[in-house]
Amino acid sequence: MAESAEQRFRAMYERHVPAVYRFFLRRVEEEGAAQDCTADTFLVAWRRLDDIPDGDRTLPWLYGVARRVLSNHYRSGVRSRRLFLRVGWLRQEEAPTPEGVVLRRTEDREVVDALHRLRPEDQELLRLSVWEELSNPEIGTLLGCSAHAVAQRRTRATRRLARQLVSAGHKEGKPAIPHPAAEGDSR
Repeated sequence: MAESAEQRFRAMYERHVPAVYRFFLRRVEEEGAAQDCTADTFLVAWRRLDDIPDGDRTLPWLYGVARRVLSNHYRSGVRSRRLFLRVGWLRQEEAPTPEGVVLRRTEDREVVDALHRLRPEDQELLRLSVWEELSNPEIGTLLGCSAHAVAQRRTRATRRLARQLVSAGHKEGKPAIPHPAAEGDSR
C-alpha cells in the first residue's frame, strides 16, 4: 500500500483503538481475548481500508466489524466474561464512604444481572447506547435501522430492564440510564 494509505490507517488506528478495545473488554472473558479481537478488527480494517467511511462514520463502521469479530469469537467456543464494569445506572449520587461503595457495587451487580436476563438484542442496544455512548443515528447505522426505531427500541429495552429489576425485588423500578440526549447533548 502507498505511504498515504499507511498514514491514514495509522491515524485511524490511533484514534479509535481505545474505543474498540473497550468494546471488547466489556464483552469477552479476559483481557487477552479483548486484545485478540481488537487486532482482528483492525486487520479487517487494514484489508478494507478503502471501504472505511470518513469522519464521524468511521467508529460506527469499526463497531460493525467488531460485532462480527465478536460473533466469530463466541462461535469459536469462548464464553462471554461476567461483566464487572460498574454500570452506575441507579444512583445519581454516590456516598464516598466504604458502605456507599459496597451498596453501589451491589446495585451495579443487580443491574448487570437484570441486563443478562434481557434478550440479546436489548442487551446490545443498551450497551451501545450507554457504554459506547453512541447516538441514535450511530446505533441506527450500526444496526441497519432508523434513529427513530433505535429510540423506540431503547425505550422498550429500558422498560424491560426495569421490569427485570422489579421482578428481582429491586426497590427502584426504573433504572436511571444516562443517555447523552437526556443530558442536553443533541445526539
